[in-house]
Amino acid sequence: MSTKDHVLQFLEEKKGEAVSGNEIAAALGLSRAAVWKAVHALETEGYPISAASKRGYSLSPCSDILSKASISPHLAPDCSLRHLHIYKELPSTNTTAKIMASEHASHGTVVIAEHQTAGKGRLGRTFYSPDAQGIYLSVILRLNESTDLSMLVTSAAAVAVCRAIQTVTGIEAQIKWVNDVYIEEKKVCGILTEASMNFENGQLDYLVLGIGINVAEKTFPPDLHDVATALGSHCTSHIDRSRLIGTLLNELDCVISTLSSRSFLEEYRKRSFLLGTRINVITASETLPATALSIDDNGHLIVRMDTGELRTLSSGEVSIRKQ
Repeated sequence: MSTKDHVLQFLEEKKGEAVSGNEIAAALGLSRAAVWKAVHALETEGYPISAASKRGYSLSPCSDILSKASISPHLAPDCSLRHLHIYKELPSTNTTAKIMASEHASHGTVVIAEHQTAGKGRLGRTFYSPDAQGIYLSVILRLNESTDLSMLVTSAAAVAVCRAIQTVTGIEAQIKWVNDVYIEEKKVCGILTEASMNFENGQLDYLVLGIGINVAEKTFPPDLHDVATALGSHCTSHIDRSRLIGTLLNELDCVISTLSSRSFLEEYRKRSFLLGTRINVITASETLPATALSIDDNGHLIVRMDTGELRTLSSGEVSIRKQ
């Protein structure tokens, strides 16, 4: 790490506390001049650092710039999802992660962006990703699991997102099958999983798991105003995005370890707000009325069509029917 990164890591560990230049220099084996230069560079990058004579430097507790130094302290020592790559801006974290995976990036590589110019959603949609207003990340997963089990990763990720949100904010989120997380009937998070197969052996090569969470309260574009929400709209206290990312990666690492046992599906079902409701099953050619009945052990949605026919949906789109 550079001198600047070392100083930032020290200030992050002491966030909200005043530490003297002498203390930082002694702890890091630097000169006072090197510490001053690093702090000045961090201030230029936008870090809210206050400096007072006889007290020293203090990184504001509300500092919200994402960095390895801000996220790493929140990762569990045994978390395997810790190889962080952080960018100010990317077209799409999923696209970058797929390029890295094709170049043999290891399991647990995490790509994070403050802003996406072309965030990816399901079915060719875009994911609205304004600068420094959300969490936009993708994780490279190389799993020693069957292809069938890998299909459960999206469901497992939804549970991890809900757990992380509840731990950090106290908000109890719900899941809309198959890949969206909701708060009070509005979408707060989208999940997109993309896979690459090894055609020589027919095995899964890697998965790229993309997660986008709306964090800051903001005005959405007109087409999203009635369907999207942000955590900040439901929480009065400051939301530390670095803590939320670290907590999410810990939860994701934990829940992925339960893919074979499928134990996370019990929580997935409890958090689902579709079960027992009237829905529309949306296909490429038509929209059909049905009732959502249950979610099976493969994460598939079981519905009863209005014709009485039972169907098992492994993918696709559904919406709640308006009464």
